This record gives sequence, C-alpha cells and structure tokens, in this order.
Amino acid sequence: MKRIIYAATAIAAMVASSAQATLYDVNRSFSGATLTGTVDIPVGIYTIQNASASPFTAANLILTVNATSYNLNNVLTGIIGGSGEFFINATATTLTFSTANANGGNPADLVFSDNTNPFNDNRYVIGYNGSPGFEYAYTDAGVAGAGVILPAIFGTAAVPEPTTMIAGALLLLPFGASTLRILRKNRTA
Repeated sequence: MKRIIYAATAIAAMVASSAQATLYDVNRSFSGATLTGTVDIPVGIYTIQNASASPFTAANLILTVNATSYNLNNVLTGIIGGSGEFFINATATTLTFSTANANGGNPADLVFSDNTNPFNDNRYVIGYNGSPGFEYAYTDAGVAGAGVILPAIFGTAAVPEPTTMIAGALLLLPFGASTLRILRKNRTA
C-alpha cells in the first residue's frame, strides 16, 4: 500500500510541475509590424500596478518593423504607474490583457523589449495612457502603431507537440506497471 501512495505522490508531483507555467503563442500584426513567438506565464489572474514585478517566466518574441527583426526577451512594467493598472488573465486556453484607471498621468503600458529600459527603442508596448487602447512598436527601423480595444486576447495556449505527449505517457508506464504488480500481489496474499 505504501508503494501505491509513493507512486501516486510521484505522479502528482510530475503533473503539478508540468502545470506551473503555460506557453502561449503570440501572432499579432498592425500597421506594417508583426509580433510573433511565445510567452510563458503561470495560469492565473494578475494585476500590475506601480511597476510591480512581471509574472512572466519567459518571453521569446520577434518584432518585425520595416523588414528589420528584433528579439524581445524582456517583459518590463516600468511604464505602469500611479493609479494605472494592467490586468493579465492567463487561462488554460487564452492570454488576455486589459487595463483600468489609466490616463496620461497614470499609464498602464506593458513593454516587451530587447533591453531592460522600458523607454529605449526596440520594444513593443500595449496598454492605455494618454492614448487609449493602443499597441506600438518603437524600433531603430521605425515606429508602427494601432488602436486596440481592451480587453484583448494577446495569445493562445500552445498545443504540445505529439512527441512530447507520447514521451510523457511513456514516462508514466513504469508507474502504472508497478501499481498493477502491487495490486495483483495484494490480491493473491
């Protein structure tokens, strides 16, 4: 019986560790610019205010403006301040962005950048400030922008590759086999 409990605990730990963050595919186009790639964030509802920490665990985005591409790996909250709030709703299927209490003096602008300064070029910004509901690309190759109605779906959950699912199932086979042996042994005893 102890072995069954140990096996169940190990399986639960594996499932829990694989569910810590969700990978979302991003595919956005606006005014001659594109933003594609993935972001990682645990499922949950987040409110960012006064430049509080970003809940993202990874960003691997490519911003293209005027045929020039930039790798955006930083998620910056430095342009979220005052009473401005940036909301993130990460579900098992979609990643949605929204804002509240934002205006020119209280911005709620989330930045994805190739550097760590939220005001430097080579960045994508989505939010609400003096310009309500927008997404902009500020790059060395030019500027592109468009209006966005918030809340907006920013990404969709990435579907795991079939080989990943098969590998995960194969990892569970030994646990299932040992559980069956234990159950058969207990029935005959």
